[in-house]
Amino acid sequence: MKRRHDARRRPAIPGCVVAAASLIGFELLGGADLLAEPKAIPPAAKRPVTFAKDIEPLLKETCHKCHGPSRQEAGLRLDRKDDALNGGDSGPAFVIGKSGDSLLIKYVAAIDPDVVMPPEGDRLSDDSIGLLRAWIDQGAQWSD
Repeated sequence: MKRRHDARRRPAIPGCVVAAASLIGFELLGGADLLAEPKAIPPAAKRPVTFAKDIEPLLKETCHKCHGPSRQEAGLRLDRKDDALNGGDSGPAFVIGKSGDSLLIKYVAAIDPDVVMPPEGDRLSDDSIGLLRAWIDQGAQWSD
Protein backbone atom coordinates (compact mmCIF):
# COMPACT_ATOMS: atom_id res chain seq x y z
CA MET A 1 0.00 0.00 0.00
CA LYS A 2 1.30 3.45 -0.98
CA ARG A 3 1.80 5.95 1.73
CA ARG A 4 0.29 9.37 1.15
CA HIS A 5 2.36 12.48 1.78
CA ASP A 6 1.05 14.29 4.78
CA ALA A 7 2.16 17.91 4.96
CA ARG A 8 1.26 17.97 8.62
CA ARG A 9 4.05 15.52 9.39
CA ARG A 10 6.86 17.72 8.06
CA PRO A 11 8.89 19.46 10.72
CA ALA A 12 8.17 23.16 10.90
CA ILE A 13 10.98 25.54 9.96
CA PRO A 14 11.01 28.52 12.27
CA GLY A 15 10.28 31.83 10.57
CA CYS A 16 13.55 33.33 11.78
CA VAL A 17 15.51 30.60 9.94
CA VAL A 18 13.63 31.31 6.72
CA ALA A 19 14.20 35.06 7.15
CA ALA A 20 17.92 34.58 7.82
CA ALA A 21 18.32 32.33 4.77
CA SER A 22 16.53 34.92 2.64
CA LEU A 23 18.80 37.70 3.87
CA ILE A 24 21.92 35.64 3.22
CA GLY A 25 20.75 34.94 -0.33
CA PHE A 26 19.86 38.61 -0.77
CA GLU A 27 23.36 39.69 0.29
CA LEU A 28 25.00 37.09 -1.97
CA LEU A 29 23.04 38.49 -4.92
CA GLY A 30 24.17 42.04 -4.31
CA GLY A 31 22.03 43.00 -1.37
CA ALA A 32 21.27 46.66 -1.05
CA ASP A 33 22.72 47.37 -4.50
CA LEU A 34 19.68 45.62 -5.96
CA LEU A 35 17.39 48.06 -4.17
CA ALA A 36 19.48 51.16 -4.80
CA GLU A 37 18.17 53.81 -7.13
CA PRO A 38 19.94 53.88 -10.49
CA LYS A 39 22.81 56.33 -10.38
CA ALA A 40 21.89 59.68 -11.88
CA ILE A 41 24.06 61.45 -14.40
CA PRO A 42 25.28 64.78 -13.00
CA PRO A 43 23.63 67.77 -14.69
CA ALA A 44 25.36 69.80 -17.38
CA ALA A 45 27.18 72.93 -16.31
CA LYS A 46 25.07 76.06 -16.74
CA ARG A 47 27.85 78.22 -18.18
CA PRO A 48 29.43 78.35 -21.64
CA VAL A 49 32.24 75.80 -21.93
CA THR A 50 35.28 76.09 -24.18
CA PHE A 51 37.39 73.24 -25.46
CA ALA A 52 40.80 74.83 -24.85
CA LYS A 53 40.10 76.01 -21.32
CA ASP A 54 37.70 73.37 -19.93
CA ILE A 55 37.70 70.19 -21.99
CA GLU A 56 41.15 69.69 -23.50
CA PRO A 57 42.93 69.73 -20.10
CA LEU A 58 40.35 67.31 -18.71
CA LEU A 59 40.76 64.89 -21.61
CA LYS A 60 44.56 65.10 -21.44
CA GLU A 61 44.60 64.45 -17.71
CA THR A 62 42.08 61.62 -17.55
CA CYS A 63 41.60 60.10 -21.01
CA HIS A 64 44.66 60.43 -23.25
CA LYS A 65 46.66 57.77 -21.43
CA CYS A 66 44.36 55.11 -22.91
CA HIS A 67 42.58 57.07 -25.68
CA GLY A 68 45.26 59.40 -27.02
CA PRO A 69 48.07 59.52 -29.55
CA SER A 70 49.99 56.48 -28.30
CA ARG A 71 47.11 54.14 -27.34
CA GLN A 72 43.54 53.78 -28.52
CA GLU A 73 41.87 51.31 -26.18
CA ALA A 74 38.63 49.93 -27.66
CA GLY A 75 39.45 51.81 -30.86
CA LEU A 76 38.69 55.19 -29.26
CA ARG A 77 40.92 58.20 -29.72
CA LEU A 78 39.98 61.42 -27.92
CA ASP A 79 42.85 63.71 -28.86
CA ARG A 80 41.67 64.41 -32.42
CA LYS A 81 38.27 65.79 -33.37
CA ASP A 82 37.49 63.47 -36.30
CA ASP A 83 38.54 60.35 -34.39
CA ALA A 84 36.57 61.38 -31.31
CA LEU A 85 33.45 62.05 -33.38
CA ASN A 86 33.77 58.67 -35.12
CA GLY A 87 34.02 56.90 -31.76
CA GLY A 88 35.43 53.48 -31.07
CA ASP A 89 34.47 49.82 -31.07
CA SER A 90 31.28 50.52 -29.07
CA GLY A 91 30.11 53.25 -31.43
CA PRO A 92 30.17 57.03 -31.16
CA ALA A 93 31.55 58.25 -27.83
CA PHE A 94 29.06 61.10 -27.90
CA VAL A 95 26.37 62.61 -30.05
CA ILE A 96 26.57 66.38 -30.32
CA GLY A 97 23.68 67.96 -28.46
CA LYS A 98 22.75 64.77 -26.59
CA SER A 99 25.12 64.41 -23.66
CA GLY A 100 22.67 62.37 -21.58
CA ASP A 101 22.63 59.67 -24.27
CA SER A 102 26.39 59.69 -24.81
CA LEU A 103 28.50 56.65 -23.93
CA LEU A 104 31.34 58.91 -22.81
CA ILE A 105 29.11 60.51 -20.18
CA LYS A 106 27.60 57.21 -19.05
CA TYR A 107 31.07 55.70 -18.66
CA VAL A 108 32.64 58.59 -16.73
CA ALA A 109 29.51 58.87 -14.56
CA ALA A 110 29.72 55.12 -13.77
CA ILE A 111 26.09 54.50 -14.67
CA ASP A 112 27.01 50.90 -15.45
CA PRO A 113 29.32 49.67 -12.66
CA ASP A 114 30.88 47.20 -15.11
CA VAL A 115 32.10 49.99 -17.41
CA VAL A 116 33.67 52.87 -15.51
CA MET A 117 36.12 55.36 -16.99
CA PRO A 118 38.81 55.92 -16.17
CA PRO A 119 39.24 52.32 -15.03
CA GLU A 120 42.08 53.25 -12.65
CA GLY A 121 42.86 56.32 -10.62
CA ASP A 122 40.55 59.12 -9.61
CA ARG A 123 37.09 59.27 -11.13
CA LEU A 124 35.83 62.48 -12.66
CA SER A 125 34.04 64.81 -10.29
CA ASP A 126 30.41 65.71 -10.87
CA ASP A 127 31.61 69.19 -11.89
CA SER A 128 33.95 67.72 -14.53
CA ILE A 129 31.17 65.49 -15.86
CA GLY A 130 28.94 68.57 -15.94
CA LEU A 131 31.55 70.39 -18.04
CA LEU A 132 31.74 67.49 -20.50
CA ARG A 133 27.95 67.40 -20.71
CA ALA A 134 27.69 71.13 -21.31
CA TRP A 135 30.42 70.96 -23.96
CA ILE A 136 28.60 68.18 -25.82
CA ASP A 137 25.22 69.91 -25.49
CA GLN A 138 26.71 73.23 -26.64
CA GLY A 139 28.02 71.72 -29.88
CA ALA A 140 31.29 70.03 -28.89
CA GLN A 141 33.41 72.72 -30.53
CA TRP A 142 37.15 71.95 -30.82
CA SER A 143 40.09 74.32 -31.03
CA ASP A 144 41.91 74.27 -34.34
